[in-house]
Amino acid sequence: MTRDRSDSTDIPNTEATDRPEFRAWMDAAADRFESADERRVEVFVRSMLPPLGAKSNQEALIARLDELSAESSIDGVSVTVTGNRLCLCETCAGTDAGRSLLDRITELDEWGEDHDATASPFFETRELDSAMADETARALVPPRVTATLYCDDALAGVFPCRIGGREYAVADFADALEHFCAERQLVVEP
Repeated sequence: MTRDRSDSTDIPNTEATDRPEFRAWMDAAADRFESADERRVEVFVRSMLPPLGAKSNQEALIARLDELSAESSIDGVSVTVTGNRLCLCETCAGTDAGRSLLDRITELDEWGEDHDATASPFFETRELDSAMADETARALVPPRVTATLYCDDALAGVFPCRIGGREYAVADFADALEHFCAERQLVVEP
């Protein structure tokens, strides 16, 4: 049995968030956040009812992001259900729903070149086969939870991710977002 990489994305990585590579992303994202006219968060989940244990973490994240949105300069939080696996066959990928999700995941996958960052390791492609049905399929398995930040429609962050060779959790993203919001509220008029 393979371990679901996304199960570990709920625990913040406080030691690693002090690393220079992460700080560089934080500084760049904070600048974009501060200067943006619109800031929104998109959360992608496999299911609205994940396995118990993961459920409370997912609910806490969504509640935390909704609270930040209500109390700060975040313009909105949306949640999209991806499903457990996305079929990569031509028929399924050619549907409106399949194409839309795969296009979004491609965008998330391509994020991060400016910061030696990638979300790719968390989006796994698997080969499935059934000897009984004599069928094979390729599937994209997204993380259990993915969170993204858009500043003026430009993708500014994807979590979970790897920055400078270290893994960062969705909880690290939520902590960074709280920091961005607090910094923006600390601006004092002379």
